[in-house]
Amino acid sequence: MANKTAEYREQISNVSVVYNIYRIVLPLVLLVTYITSPETSLLGNLDPTLFVQVNTAYAIYAVVVTFVTPSARKVMQNQSVITGMQLLDILVITLLIYTSGGVDSGLGLFMIVTMASSSIIIRGRISTFLAAVGALALIYTEFYLSLAYENASAQFIQTGILGIILFSTSLYIQYLTDRIYKAAQLADKQASDIIDLEKLNDEILQRMRTGVIVVNPGSRIISLNSAARSHLLPFKLDLPDEIESANITLPDAMAEQLSLWKINPKRQPQPIAIPNSNKQIQLNFAFLNPEPDSDILIFLEDNRQIVQRIRQMKLASLGRLTASIAHEVRNPLGAISHASQLLKESQTIEADDKRMIEIILDHCNRINLIIEDVLDASRHDDTSASRMVLNEWLPTFIENYRSTHEVCDKIELQELHPDVQVSVISGQLEQVLNNLFDNGLRYSKKKTGEASLTIEVGLDKSSGDPQPFVHIIDDGIGIDEEAEARLFEPFHTTEATGTGLGLYISKELCEANQSQLVYNRTPQGKSCFSIYFSQPDRSVA
Repeated sequence: MANKTAEYREQISNVSVVYNIYRIVLPLVLLVTYITSPETSLLGNLDPTLFVQVNTAYAIYAVVVTFVTPSARKVMQNQSVITGMQLLDILVITLLIYTSGGVDSGLGLFMIVTMASSSIIIRGRISTFLAAVGALALIYTEFYLSLAYENASAQFIQTGILGIILFSTSLYIQYLTDRIYKAAQLADKQASDIIDLEKLNDEILQRMRTGVIVVNPGSRIISLNSAARSHLLPFKLDLPDEIESANITLPDAMAEQLSLWKINPKRQPQPIAIPNSNKQIQLNFAFLNPEPDSDILIFLEDNRQIVQRIRQMKLASLGRLTASIAHEVRNPLGAISHASQLLKESQTIEADDKRMIEIILDHCNRINLIIEDVLDASRHDDTSASRMVLNEWLPTFIENYRSTHEVCDKIELQELHPDVQVSVISGQLEQVLNNLFDNGLRYSKKKTGEASLTIEVGLDKSSGDPQPFVHIIDDGIGIDEEAEARLFEPFHTTEATGTGLGLYISKELCEANQSQLVYNRTPQGKSCFSIYFSQPDRSVA
């Protein structure tokens, strides 16, 4: 948007152009009038030769000024130059009045036009000074004529009135010009504020993680932000930079949800699957204005973020539940376990009874393990995601793991891609990897006699956008198809001493971090647990 004050100055320049044309027309009209009716006209009756010479010279001067102004705009806009030109105009009109016999000729009215243009083009006291010069020139001309010519009619009253009119015109036009200029400045400031506010709103809208689309009643896209553009790219839409001028409509799946919402605005739209991806988009609609034919706002939100919030709430609820379990179950469980140990140490207990006591103690320990595993899911106070480079973080984690676990013969880290960045809660990722490492090393040792793991970190580019991953590959016997179907169910385990909560909690923690924990086999037939991370959020430090 152009600056309002600049536009106002351009209008002042337009006034100068019009006045230059007036400078050309005025002497030409006077000359034509004088030539066509020299006997009846008062023009030039006192000094015809000087009258013709002044008009001719003034016409030439006006033509030169008019054609020079565009090429020498800076010079011609200088206030001193403009003042000199206005003084020249006053001198010319004064000479024309003199050659025509004074104010009676009516040429003094042209002085009013000069004063009006001076007050518009020149702001401040100079325009008042020019009015004073014009009034004095009229009075001096009339006074000189009354002294130099005996038959001259002394029109001092008319001259005085004309001088007052010149001052009044100058002051009034200055007042109007000043008001217009201040109004232009105010409009300039308001326009600048609106532009700044628009830029701010646009910047906020573009940086929003929620996609926003504005469509007309015909489902044609009017505008959208960056997040919405990234959501729409997999739908193979040709989205130009200037979306307003393009005739782009919503994808069919979104248009269908929009049609159903128009029929019943209270209906909750179903998530839409993104093509060639495991992602889903949750839609929400709102009318931009109360009118029924209003444009419509569409909010697009990654369904994984919604699921993540639900998972985080679920984990928070689980933390509160485990606190209650620890209080309500552990105390009586401790009493049962302690009493059973005392009974086991008694000399009067028979062998069969001791076996029953051992069963009680084993199940007490099993219940305690279940409580510990559930507590582990909510022990981390760090609930904010941080951005990390896996290639730098994993070696430190592996070294710490080696130093705190005896059953760890070999852990090999293979970096398939450099600088793999993710955005996760580091404490929860540590818990997941601790559990997966424990399982992998245990099963590797069972089959090969060596507790070994292979860790691969890289980017999966098969789904379009590169997706960071970590593969934990062990040398165990693997998991059969029946057990694989129930692998991540709570309390499902193939171990006699396990609780069946480790993989379930690990999967819950991964999903709480917008990640996926899956099981598959490598081409060599080895067991592989893979964590697929979401693309790191740029707003996360």
